Amino acid sequence: MEMTKEEVSRVHREDFYGALKKNDLEKLTQIYSDDYMLVRPDGSAFSKAQILEDLKSHSMSFNSIELTNEKIRIYGSVAVLTGDSKITLVRDGVESSTEFRLVAIYCKQSDRIALVHFQSSPLPA
Repeated sequence: MEMTKEEVSRVHREDFYGALKKNDLEKLTQIYSDDYMLVRPDGSAFSKAQILEDLKSHSMSFNSIELTNEKIRIYGSVAVLTGDSKITLVRDGVESSTEFRLVAIYCKQSDRIALVHFQSSPLPA
């Protein structure tokens, strides 16, 4: 039931980022665990249903998502991925770029690796 760092990196970079870039809500529904939580840099928190509704109701596309300084630690069926991210996106017609440090927690749930928590913080000056 243990995961490998390679599996977690692939799920994060290919499945999760791929679904965000394609605005593939069906794929995100599969990636997010039922009790998924997103915490944005301003401290606002979203459940799985809330973030999927937010993505559906706002016209949003990710032009680029970069991940650097990736580190993955495995604890049995749980993985903690940390790194620095730079994203460029268009939301409701307005383009913006942001850089942040992230923590993504994945859990092996039966036959899949699910994203259970994602939190981002501003990078230090």
